Amino acid sequence: DIEKVYQQFNELRDKYAKEVNLVPIQQPTPDNSFSLMTVPSEIKAAGGGKGKGLFASEMIKKGSLVMSLNAGNVGIFKDGATWRKFVATLPRETACNFIEWCWIQEIIPDEGNEDDIRNGLTIFCAFDESSLMNAAWGYGEEANVRCGSSDDNEEGPCRFDYYATRDIEAGEELTVNYDEFEDPDQHQWVLIGL
Repeated sequence: DIEKVYQQFNELRDKYAKEVNLVPIQQPTPDNSFSLMTVPSEIKAAGGGKGKGLFASEMIKKGSLVMSLNAGNVGIFKDGATWRKFVATLPRETACNFIEWCWIQEIIPDEGNEDDIRNGLTIFCAFDESSLMNAAWGYGEEANVRCGSSDDNEEGPCRFDYYATRDIEAGEELTVNYDEFEDPDQHQWVLIGL
């Protein structure tokens, strides 16, 4: 089952590189998976109706960089028509997973990165296990990974780096607050043409 997920990541990565290629996609090698994850993690059943999730393989210290979208393994789409065409030509199961693994985010340009193609309204899809990081949900559950800054006192803009908000024990599920980077009402999908 997990092997099938990795096969879908590879198929999506190859298809994106051939058909869309707005940003270069790194092809995994035996020496480098080009995973967005910067800490050891593994896919497991998350329970509680979440399906699969991503879990820490070893202890992660508070403030550690957990994931970076700068690893070269994230496809982007700048318009709904291109994304829709890409999805429509995928096998059914892969298409369903791809839709779940994508998110839309308004990236605010920062100094020195004004020309980054990812700025503005952008659909992202990570072609690796980071796509399986679930939202913190349920009574009292707080996300242990945050987009923006490693400093508790600094609420930086959510761009491309995600940090541990506290010490995370080995075997603990890695979770994020989707509201940090995607509007809860999902209106941005309409704005980009979907």
